[in-house]
Amino acid sequence: MHEIVFETSLSDTDAISDLLIGLGALSVTVEDAQANRPDESPLFGEPGMPTAVQAWPTSKFMVLLDIQTAPAQFWAEFCGQDSRFADWPYEIREIGERDWVAETQRQFTPFALRDELWVGPHWTDPPEQFIDHGIVIRLDPGMAFGTGSHATTQLCLEQLMHAIRATRSTPVRLLDMGCGSGILAIAAAKLGVAEVHAVDIDPIAVKTARDNASENQVTITVHDAEDALTGPFDVVVANILSQPLKLLAPMLTRYTRPGGCLLLSGILSRQAEEILLAYHPLTQHIPSLRVLDERDGWVCIGNIPSR
Repeated sequence: MHEIVFETSLSDTDAISDLLIGLGALSVTVEDAQANRPDESPLFGEPGMPTAVQAWPTSKFMVLLDIQTAPAQFWAEFCGQDSRFADWPYEIREIGERDWVAETQRQFTPFALRDELWVGPHWTDPPEQFIDHGIVIRLDPGMAFGTGSHATTQLCLEQLMHAIRATRSTPVRLLDMGCGSGILAIAAAKLGVAEVHAVDIDPIAVKTARDNASENQVTITVHDAEDALTGPFDVVVANILSQPLKLLAPMLTRYTRPGGCLLLSGILSRQAEEILLAYHPLTQHIPSLRVLDERDGWVCIGNIPSR
């Protein structure tokens, strides 16, 4: 196979990608051409919020072609469809035979939380101390968020463990709102929470969370958006994004029992103050929320009830 690589400062990257796919490209990858350089410009967007910047200042395109397609001929056809690229520099790379399954698997490394909890895919084995004395969660990467590799998930897992072990007795009821893969709900069940509920609006996430719970031999009740929930809950966790967290603030606080624990993650450090302001009028029955921890530019907000 071959790959065509080129860079552009044009902003209509989606339309360019669609054209390349329409011409027969197997895939089109678009990245920041300045990635890992001082001029790198991260783009942030969330549901319900307009994104002011639609493309990086310079985007790098990597266009994968099948073995039957002549790269130079493909490029000429592309330029015929979009004359802006008629004299554009580009590079043709040959893609050798590779074990793509192994390449993909190497991208997902296990995550260990001290000597207490280990999360990893089925093709890796946990250290012996986790098998004998810790908590092991098996999660394969899929279409639902949450494998333990992202800072937001790790922050929430750590604080969830603190919250469960800080109470006088193991919490009886827990709610995981926006459960994704179900990793937080599964961890809660393995930590001894008697009744665990998980909710997601994505049907794929609902199915994935149920399958992962079965694979990890725990019982959690997974709901879709149409199911009615009966509160309150001793612990409520939500690892989503700041805009949905603000919209869900009345619901999440209502489901948290007086004196209970509320944990919020998926929040950039610069968004912490606006989340605290959004929740402050609604949390008179919950011990004061605060930033509990920060990692890689993300924070977890919540409260850990005292013994």
